[in-house]
Amino acid sequence: MTQRDTMIKVAAYGVSLVVLMILNYYVLGPLPISQPLLLLCAAVAVGTLEGARFGAGFGLAAGLVMATVGHTGLACIPALTAIGWASGLMTQHVLRRDLVGHILCTLAALLMWELWQVGSRLASGVANIGPLLRVAGPELLWSLVFAFPAYWIGRFCCRYYGRIYHE
Repeated sequence: MTQRDTMIKVAAYGVSLVVLMILNYYVLGPLPISQPLLLLCAAVAVGTLEGARFGAGFGLAAGLVMATVGHTGLACIPALTAIGWASGLMTQHVLRRDLVGHILCTLAALLMWELWQVGSRLASGVANIGPLLRVAGPELLWSLVFAFPAYWIGRFCCRYYGRIYHE
């Protein structure tokens, strides 16, 4: 890929990040459902499709967006960076780079994310386990439902603009 092609592809992923952020926080946010983690699913999708390095970069950008809109604070920046990087490594060495690999990586990332969210709030004494699980369960399920569109958006950018990562 030429430098121009790479810049166009990065811009396409940037547009997809903005679209998913608007969908997550301004379209789905006001609805009476648990808010899905679309940016986490997108970081996994990009790591799955493009590899560890580009997945970590996209995860960093997604973490910055999540921290900016006030979802979980600054801790989501290194968390999403690590998630994008780990999903890229998992699909490079263990899983296939397809929808199944993406869903498995997304499920693992969401379970770790919810365990971290519930565990940190339990340790600080903010709430009991019951209310925390009533929030974490639907959030995990809605995120899994929206993992499919996040994958298809990432797949569109990957296929239409050419894959950056080469094995």
